[in-house]
Amino acid sequence: MSIFKIQIKAGTPAVYDPNPQTVYVNDSVFWFNGDPNQAHWPAPSTSNPKGFIAYQIPPNTQSNQVGFAAAQTISYICINHPGESGQIIVKTSKKSAFADNTKKGAFGGKTKKGAFAKTTKKGAFGYKTK
Repeated sequence: MSIFKIQIKAGTPAVYDPNPQTVYVNDSVFWFNGDPNQAHWPAPSTSNPKGFIAYQIPPNTQSNQVGFAAAQTISYICINHPGESGQIIVKTSKKSAFADNTKKGAFGGKTKKGAFAKTTKKGAFGYKTK
């Protein structure tokens, strides 16, 4: 699970950055209001103002985190400023760490038997014991 920040940048209209924001199922987002003069309130629609958060975000403050349980594309607006809009794209799956480009063995190489990638012999220091 990852957490993503959507910055609200001052302007006429204010803008959401990034827009669109791409996340994956079970990830979360939060909005940070970087507009020093106005409160903003991201919501799915004017008829559902509390669809993400139950309050407007004061200047220089962040919202609570909002999670997404299913793949979907969500468009949203600012309740306080209807000309401001954004979009969140929720995808189904993440690639594994390192984007599936890992190789077998330490440091991306194939491992061999023995210390220092050499075949070991019986006895101390690679000598045969008597």
